[in-house]
Amino acid sequence: MKRFVGAMILMLWPLVVAAQYFPEYETTTVNDFAGILPDENEAALSAQLHALKSETGVEMTVVTLSRKDTYAPNISMEEFATGLFNEWGVGDKIANNGIMVLVLYADREMRIELGSGYDSAWNSVAAQVIDRSFLPAFQQNDYIGGIMAGVTDTIDTIARPAAANQDPPASDGGTIWWVISALIAGWIVFQNKIKAMFARLKPCPSCNARGGLRVSRTVIKPATKKDDGSGEQTTACTKCGYSASSTYVIGQKSSNDGNGGSFGGGSSSGGGASGKW
Repeated sequence: MKRFVGAMILMLWPLVVAAQYFPEYETTTVNDFAGILPDENEAALSAQLHALKSETGVEMTVVTLSRKDTYAPNISMEEFATGLFNEWGVGDKIANNGIMVLVLYADREMRIELGSGYDSAWNSVAAQVIDRSFLPAFQQNDYIGGIMAGVTDTIDTIARPAAANQDPPASDGGTIWWVISALIAGWIVFQNKIKAMFARLKPCPSCNARGGLRVSRTVIKPATKKDDGSGEQTTACTKCGYSASSTYVIGQKSSNDGNGGSFGGGSSSGGGASGKW
């Protein structure tokens, strides 16, 4: 009997190793599983994506995860993005015009996954959006600014033009949208740097020195539609070693996503673009 069980395990092991699964979505707009976005930014993104859907019919979603390997360690990031897109059914099932922005925070990788209704020429446009709006901010560890600016650029450069049956912009075209997105990204990065600078100028409660304080936040328990989440904020001084931590509450996710709680049944054939930082 033991030999039989052992033989069965050996036979099934390749299937176990190849096993993969995808997270379940909580809304059709923003699923910040990595806990990157403050409530106000998440609400602004959701409103932006709702407006896109109501005005153009394009269903676009933003997803943040910590690591891909938690769900599918044996496939590439591109394969994972396509699988997640199809598992959720992003976009209209006839037009297949959905868009997914996937950010893998700890893996330092991202992808714009496009529905199968997009011509392959849009792939290079997606790569341009990633290079000019997402990655510059991500490289500075400004994930909030990068996501906000990148989503706006994706909407203005891909979603709306494609919905209006416009041709993809040439590689040297789309200048106005590049300038607008660059200005938005620059402003958000500037605001975040100013906030960080003022925080550092506060005197340390231990050594009273200025310029040494650093504040960081870590999500302990992501919020869901049923329960609040929690996080830990740490203030540390680089000059004297002082450190103090406190917890904060992350509000429940809104259950009103305005789309009946489900995606439209669209699919992707693997189109889009990826980026690393």
